[in-house]
Amino acid sequence: MTTELERLQDDYCARRDRQYRRAAGQFFTPRWIAVGMARWVIATNPVAILDPACGLGMLLNACREQGYTGKLVGHELDPELVGRLRDAKDVLGDMEIQQGDFLDMPWEPLPAAIVNPPYNRFQRRELPQRLQLELARMLGVTASGYTNQYALFLYSVVSRLKPGGRAAFIVPSEFLATGYGVQVKEFLMRNGRLEHLVLFDPAIRVFPEAATTACVLLFGASTSETLKVWHLHAERESNIFEDICSEEERQFPDTMLVRSSLDSRANWQGLGKVGADTSRFVNFGTFGSIKRGIATGANEFFVLSDLRAKALGLKSMELVPCIANASSASGFVFDEFHLALLKSLDKPCFLFDGQAAQNESVRRYLEEGERQGYHQRYLTKMRKPWYKLESRRPAPLLLAVFGREGFKVVLNRSCAVNLTAFHGFYPFPEFERLIPLIWLYLQTPTARSIYIEQQRSYGDGLKKLEPGDWTKLKVPDWRAWSEQDIEVGLSWAAEALNADAKFEQTSLNLATQRMNGLLACHWQELAVNTVEPQLSLI
Repeated sequence: MTTELERLQDDYCARRDRQYRRAAGQFFTPRWIAVGMARWVIATNPVAILDPACGLGMLLNACREQGYTGKLVGHELDPELVGRLRDAKDVLGDMEIQQGDFLDMPWEPLPAAIVNPPYNRFQRRELPQRLQLELARMLGVTASGYTNQYALFLYSVVSRLKPGGRAAFIVPSEFLATGYGVQVKEFLMRNGRLEHLVLFDPAIRVFPEAATTACVLLFGASTSETLKVWHLHAERESNIFEDICSEEERQFPDTMLVRSSLDSRANWQGLGKVGADTSRFVNFGTFGSIKRGIATGANEFFVLSDLRAKALGLKSMELVPCIANASSASGFVFDEFHLALLKSLDKPCFLFDGQAAQNESVRRYLEEGERQGYHQRYLTKMRKPWYKLESRRPAPLLLAVFGREGFKVVLNRSCAVNLTAFHGFYPFPEFERLIPLIWLYLQTPTARSIYIEQQRSYGDGLKKLEPGDWTKLKVPDWRAWSEQDIEVGLSWAAEALNADAKFEQTSLNLATQRMNGLLACHWQELAVNTVEPQLSLI
């Protein structure tokens, strides 16, 4: 049933355009999340509860609804929201509302806090000198320039939390898998008060209007040596979420980790997800290098179809065959036939190389590019000359940058180089013969389960793997395989690759099942040959 406060939020969203709210980082907390967070915070009966970015008061109101009778204080920067809060006293009761930026407020201890901070990068604002000094003191270094603003609220609130007080945050979970998130995770590990990390399924929208991930961080009254990690389906499992927040857990967490065993550089989005036994696996980077695709800085100028290139009078020596986007290589293999098909369909499949030759057609096209301002784009203006492209040879394996149900891995048997929709895998010379075997392994359910450990999750179920993530992906140590097993794996890959197009998927499925079986045999062999039991921290 929709509450009066939810109606107030809906009315504001209808009157304020989405672009404004997005720029301000305003995403209102769903009521079922607010109720759980409120139960956690009020459990110690603090003298006051602060919401440093209170919006229309959903979180503070949930505290009151759950029986809290103490002082409620909300800070809000947006004057329109403050006006609406003050006009709705009959709905919100006796909250104390202070207009202004919480990050500019005096540094005072907090009895308790419940927080849904704004989600946007803080490069867009000048930080007060006092706050910069406090952040430097807390972090030991300057806050990363890529940090989202919600991390500033996290630092500022949690570091001020009094002993005996609790805090609950709902924030996007991207920081658990990003570079700037290392700094945030190091802070959480040093602070030691994070007791529960609740991760919601990234394929489900927790915030109906925003394609963003979400997780809840529950901070305890004192430091905790362990961290409980939960993976929930979102509202469908709201009863479990409420039990966690009420400390009436009726089931075990997905994992419980000793704080000292956590690695701030690891991807925490996958903590507690059960995967394959990778204890004897090695990093994918053991067998080759992974490089991002060619970034032109102006695809509309540099990437051409066959007819467009002919109309410009460009010759083959000035054109590099390329895989321009993910849809250009939609299958498991990309070869000269697929390249010729793109050409016949007049799809973009050539990269203009302005340095390959100097003739009238090239000069005219470069002059046209400058008239259009392409030489002043962010990437092009850093190059000398501006039309100079990265030199790459065709990558034998194409590794998708984005995916939803796993990540596409394409065997490239063409002369085409890849742009940024794919990363390229370049094997070290001694492992070149393993390319079909590696390609087959990366199609298996085992590999797909391991993606979870490195992938970065975004809204609407979108996942991402950067070159560094692919490099750290766990793969079998093929150096330790017998020649017979390698030959068997290569033969299965050859069968899948040589299958009639009509049976391509069936043949590949059979090959991946066989490969999974071979991996299982290796695990069993390792288990038999292991003398000492492998202990893990729980």
